[in-house]
Amino acid sequence: MMVAVLGGGGWLAVSVFKPAGDASESTLHTVARRSFPVIIESKGELKAKKTTEVKCKVEGRSTIIWLIEEGTTVAEGDLLVRLASDQIDERVQQEEANEASAIAALEAAEKDLEILIDQNLSDIRKSELAVEIAGIELEKYTKGDAVKTLKTNELAIDRVAQSLKRADLEFTAARQLREKGWMTESDYLEKEFALKEAERAVETSNLDLHVFQTYTHPKDLRQRESDVDEAKKELERVRKSALAKEAQRKAEVEAKRAALLNAQNNLKKFREQKEYTEIKAPAPGLVVFDTGNRWDPAKIAEGGEVFEYQTIVSLPDTTVMIVSVRIHEAKTNLITIGQKATIEIEGIPDVIFSGEVSKIAPLADSRNQWLNPDLKEYETEITLETNEHDLKPGVTARSEILVSELKDVVAVPLQAVYSKGGKHYVFKPSGPAAEPIEVNLGESSNDYVEVTSGLDTGERVYLAVSDDAKRLLPEVDSSAAGPMNASAVSSGGTRSVSGSGGAPARRAGGPGRGPAGGSRGGGRRG
Repeated sequence: MMVAVLGGGGWLAVSVFKPAGDASESTLHTVARRSFPVIIESKGELKAKKTTEVKCKVEGRSTIIWLIEEGTTVAEGDLLVRLASDQIDERVQQEEANEASAIAALEAAEKDLEILIDQNLSDIRKSELAVEIAGIELEKYTKGDAVKTLKTNELAIDRVAQSLKRADLEFTAARQLREKGWMTESDYLEKEFALKEAERAVETSNLDLHVFQTYTHPKDLRQRESDVDEAKKELERVRKSALAKEAQRKAEVEAKRAALLNAQNNLKKFREQKEYTEIKAPAPGLVVFDTGNRWDPAKIAEGGEVFEYQTIVSLPDTTVMIVSVRIHEAKTNLITIGQKATIEIEGIPDVIFSGEVSKIAPLADSRNQWLNPDLKEYETEITLETNEHDLKPGVTARSEILVSELKDVVAVPLQAVYSKGGKHYVFKPSGPAAEPIEVNLGESSNDYVEVTSGLDTGERVYLAVSDDAKRLLPEVDSSAAGPMNASAVSSGGTRSVSGSGGAPARRAGGPGRGPAGGSRGGGRRG
C-alpha cells in the first residue's frame, strides 16, 4: 500500500505498510504460552582443577641428560628430569674436605678455652651466689617484712579508731544521762577519760605509721638495695677479669666455629644442589612440558639447557577437571556459584558431561584487552562431576549453563521483537498495515523471549517487516531514553533499530562476544 507524506518541501510516496516480502501467513507468528530453559552457551578450554608446577632449583644453567616422556601419568615421587651434575659432584668433595679440617681446628681451640674457663668458674659462682642472697634479702624485706610492718600499723590504727568511735558514743550517752541526773559524776569522768585515752591512742598509732613510712622503711630499703648493688658490682668485676683473660681464646674459637659453619653451609648447599639434579614429581598428575609464552618460548628436551626457577614440567591432576570459559560482562549478573551446566568435549561425540559453576572471577580478564579494549569478560570455571573418559587438559569444550526454567509464559520469537530508545516493540497486523506495539520483556533464550505485558495469547505478530515499516516506530528523545531491558539484552538479544529506522537488525549485547557466546533455550535441552 502506498501513502503520500510531506517531507523535504514536497510529497514523497513511501511503502509503510508492506511487511518484508509478502504479507503472507509465513511471516506471521501466533502468540502462545511456552516453557523453555534460559541457557548461557560458552566455548572454553578443558583444564585440571589443580595443577602443580615443577621448577628447576639448580643454580645457573644446567643441561638435561634424561627426560620423562610427555603425556606420562606419574605418581608422587616419580623421576621426571635428570640434570647433569659433574661440576656439583666436584664441589661436594671439596667442601667435605674443608669441613673435616674446620672440625679439627675448632676442637683444639675449644679445649684450650675450657682450661681457662674452669679457673674462673669458681669465683664467678661465688659472686653470683652473693648477688642471689642479697636479692633474696631485698625481696624478703619488700614483699615480707615491710609489708607485714605496714599492715600491723594500719591494723593498729583501725583498732584504735574503732575504740575511739565506741568511746565517743559512750561519752555522748553518759553526758545525756548526767544532764538528766541518771549518772554519777565519777562514772561520767571515767567515760570522759576513756574518750581522751582513745584519742591519744589514735594519735600514737598514726605517729608510728608515719615514722615507719618516713624514716624506718626508706632506711632499711636503701640498705638492702645497696647490698644488692654492691654484690652485682663485685660480680661484674669478677666477670670482667675473667673475660679479659678469655677474650683472645674465645675470639679464636669463634673464628674456627665460623669457618666450620661456612664449610658446612657450603657442603649442605651443594648436596642440595646434587639432589635437585634429580627432579621428582611432588604430586600425581599428567606430565606436560612447559613451552614458555609467545614472547619467550621454551623448548624442553634432552640436551637442552634450563635455568634456576624455570618451570620445566606442569602436572595437572586430571582426577578433577574444569572447563574454563569467558562470560561477557552483560551476562555475569545471570550466573551464580552452584548453577548446573552440561558440557560437550571436542573429540568425544554423543557424550554429555554434567557439572556446575564453581568459580567466577571477581574482576574482568584483561589479557586480550589489547585486541579489543571494549571487550570485558569474566573467567568462569565449571567443575565436571566425574572424569570417566580420561580427559586431558587443553581440549576445546562447549558448555551450557542453566540460568533458569521459564514455565508457561507468554513468549514470542526473538526476531519478532525490535528495540528503539530503550523500549521494545512488536508489529501486529492492522488491516493491510503493520502496527508497532510496545511490549515489556522478561528473560529470553536464543529462540524466544518472555513478554510480560503488551501481548496476549492468540494474537499474531510479524516475524519480519520492511525498513519502511520500521519507520513507524515512535521517535524517542535520546537524552530521556533509559537503558534497554537488561535481562532481555543479556539473555538473548532483540533487533535494534536506529533513530532513522534504517539500521539492520543485530544481536543485542554488541559485537566482539568471542567465546562468551549467548544464552539460548531449547536445543537438546528443550
